[in-house]
Amino acid sequence: MHESRARDILQDAELQTRHPAWCPEHRKTHAGSGARIAWQIVLTATLSEQMPTQADNLNPRHHIAEMLVNRTESLSVAPPVAFQVFMLTQGPNYTCEALVDLVRLDPNLTAQILRVCNSVIFRGQGVSSLQEAVLRIGNGALAEMAMSLTLGKLLAVRRTAYCPEPNALWKHSVQCALACRYLGKYCEGILWTPDVAFTAGLLHDIGKMVINSAPPEDTARILALMEETGRTMADAELEAIGADHAEIGGLILERWRLPEEIARAVRFHHAPEFDRSGLATLVHVGDECAKIAPGPEAWDDFASALSPFALQHLRLSLPRVKACWDEVMTDVDAIDRFMWS
Repeated sequence: MHESRARDILQDAELQTRHPAWCPEHRKTHAGSGARIAWQIVLTATLSEQMPTQADNLNPRHHIAEMLVNRTESLSVAPPVAFQVFMLTQGPNYTCEALVDLVRLDPNLTAQILRVCNSVIFRGQGVSSLQEAVLRIGNGALAEMAMSLTLGKLLAVRRTAYCPEPNALWKHSVQCALACRYLGKYCEGILWTPDVAFTAGLLHDIGKMVINSAPPEDTARILALMEETGRTMADAELEAIGADHAEIGGLILERWRLPEEIARAVRFHHAPEFDRSGLATLVHVGDECAKIAPGPEAWDDFASALSPFALQHLRLSLPRVKACWDEVMTDVDAIDRFMWS
């Protein structure tokens, strides 16, 4: 029995426990007993050598996500150039020339990068080529900049009730990315690099662009469930259309062949207990940081929204998170002044 197969079964059992509508039989039982049964199933499956081959295809959430992604015409089959740039920089042997040649394939992205490098953010002046940009800010920063600018374009979706402020979604994504990069420096026993942490945080809500393209009656149902029942957006999405933006985002990144740890972090950032690496937990914490609203109870609300033991898992303290968030807001203020000036 492969570990991934057992994990798929546990994910379905967790879905059924949180959302009884998915499992009619479960309505007759208590949620706690459902959770116990789920663990028994996983244990049995892990120890068993005999398992139906159909088990790999039993996750309804994944199949619905595939259907939604397939019908989204605005979504390219090939990854955008910026995503290819990121993947290039993750390899052991690449040259500055290869990086520059790849970025040049997207003239609009090239122009945006040069504009940023000549802005007050980098105190830039006279940067007239991508080679100069790389020398000024470095390969890693160039890749992060390309990803951020491209995501801003991807999230420039039509205004809907589901996504009334596309610019706010992009800003939230950048805040989460910066939080992941800053917080990642203080997590003990981590295996991911700062650029991987940044990219996972940046892309965590990319699945929302697909849901925003869904029929209006579907997105209206999501919003109604949130209003009437107090469900989170992810839970409301799951009940209304059968998949949430996290599952959809993970699928998109898998298709674009981004590193598996990033796709998993995006897929599980609302259920980080299913990702052993801890990257999903970091994105989960960064996401909740980026939702903080000004007010005396802001950090109390932050703590109550976190998945149990999230900070303990990362070996982070609340004071450390607060200090890192102050750094994030300083960076975001500078980005705001540039982007909207």
